[in-house]
Amino acid sequence: MLRPISAMAADWNKTGFDARSVADVLKSLNAGSSAASKSIQLKVPEIADEGSVVPVFVASKIPNTQMIAIIVDNNVHPLAASFVFSNGADPAFSAQLKVRRTSAVKVVVQAGGQYFRASKEVKVASADMCS
Repeated sequence: MLRPISAMAADWNKTGFDARSVADVLKSLNAGSSAASKSIQLKVPEIADEGSVVPVFVASKIPNTQMIAIIVDNNVHPLAASFVFSNGADPAFSAQLKVRRTSAVKVVVQAGGQYFRASKEVKVASADMCS
């Protein structure tokens, strides 16, 4: 059954999306400490011709994945996306991100009350369009 729009809006992490530092984003996600994990698949191009449309694919093989967030270090607002998964949902998705300039793209996964991370750098060849 669908939830009312007002209830869905309550789940939105306004503090995280308004944050201007990676530390503040991690604090809003309660993910101050996280362990590196090879069970997180992060696909981004090594070089993006244009930073306004950077394809990304994320999948978590960590059991009981509840949330996946994408953080772009050098963006003005680093939290680029955050997804919450219900039990049984496949924790995988594709998206297109705006990457302001060459930056680390980080993924934070919450699973079973713990936090995990993965990261890759994306070099932006043409960043002038994304300021």
